[in-house]
Amino acid sequence: MSIASSRVGIVGGSFAGCAIAHALQRAGCDVTIFERTRGELRDRGAAVGIPIALRDELVANGFIAADMPVCPFHERTWIVRDGETDAGRTAWKHPLPLVVNNWGVLWWELRKKIAGHGYREGSNVVEVINDGDGAVVVLEGGTRERFDLVVGADGYRSKVRPIVQAESRPTYAGYVLFRGNFPEEMLPTPQSTYRTDALQTVVFPGGHGVFSTMPSFKGRSDTGNRIINWTIHTKPPKGMSFEDPTSVPPGLVNDALIAHYRELVQTHFPPYFARVVLTTETQYLFLQPIYDQTMTSYVSGRVVLAGDAATITRPHTASGGAKALEDALAFDRACRTHDTWDTILAAYDSERCAAGNRLVEIGRRLGRAQVEETPDWASMTTASDWEAWTREMLGGHKLYVNVIDKD
Repeated sequence: MSIASSRVGIVGGSFAGCAIAHALQRAGCDVTIFERTRGELRDRGAAVGIPIALRDELVANGFIAADMPVCPFHERTWIVRDGETDAGRTAWKHPLPLVVNNWGVLWWELRKKIAGHGYREGSNVVEVINDGDGAVVVLEGGTRERFDLVVGADGYRSKVRPIVQAESRPTYAGYVLFRGNFPEEMLPTPQSTYRTDALQTVVFPGGHGVFSTMPSFKGRSDTGNRIINWTIHTKPPKGMSFEDPTSVPPGLVNDALIAHYRELVQTHFPPYFARVVLTTETQYLFLQPIYDQTMTSYVSGRVVLAGDAATITRPHTASGGAKALEDALAFDRACRTHDTWDTILAAYDSERCAAGNRLVEIGRRLGRAQVEETPDWASMTTASDWEAWTREMLGGHKLYVNVIDKD
């Protein structure tokens, strides 16, 4: 049996869904993506980090163009507030082989590869049913469509995940991520303090902030036309919890949360980086509670998961977007190596479920070390201090965003 001409339905039209669709189209499948929203999805995310080796593999396999605009990074710096010193003290630095893209630009790069009318906007899937040697997609309004395979790529609040793992529920980590961005031209002076070639990490008791640069939504990555992106991981105000999976989009972050993050940056961030954060107007502030989720399998019958619809890892690993793209590459390899759905899905599941669960474990370790149980950052004055902390944090794992030079 060959999978060529098989009908495949994909629930979710983000770049995870589009990347999987591209892999399946290369295998000769007739692919339909169901995306509940309409229009461009450029506002769904911000910076997406991609390890350079992964970018090269994506280019080599035709998923993205070699000239897709990115912002290259070569180093990660760790910064501690040092009295009133404007830029703080750079406590440690290490190599970082990374390119950063704009979520919307990457999505469009993958979206435009979907052939014909395979991308259906405004199609809200309310149910997916395993059906022997296929699966049925049920749309709002009652329309049913049967496919040889259905892929759940509908994000961390996936409707498809419970079909694969009953009663699955993302676990709240107990802290949140504040995120904002603004055009590069709005950088506070002196602009030379902000490094556009490095991932800058400001650490403080109970959390950290990460500063990066990404291409504009129009795909501009030249100096002066990029976007400044920042995130802050910290605990929310006392008495505030987010046990039910949710997010708070721009314009809906309440006054208590706004006051909380403003006080935090003014108290703990070097003055320059506090000004960078506060450049973002509050109506553009985004709040993302942090969740994670392991899986026993990515596959059940003819239903398979990809991206955040499968395992959910915390953002510290800088692997959410990369994991979705690696899922697509793994699917592509499986389709080229095997010729039945059973063998393809078994190969994909064996590779990606283990990899996803490993990332969840690393994310939890990083969360404990960088948010829940932070060290006395100011006392870590030598590279050896930081290397020892990193070794303990990683617990034998390796991760490109945390490098120990002397390993």
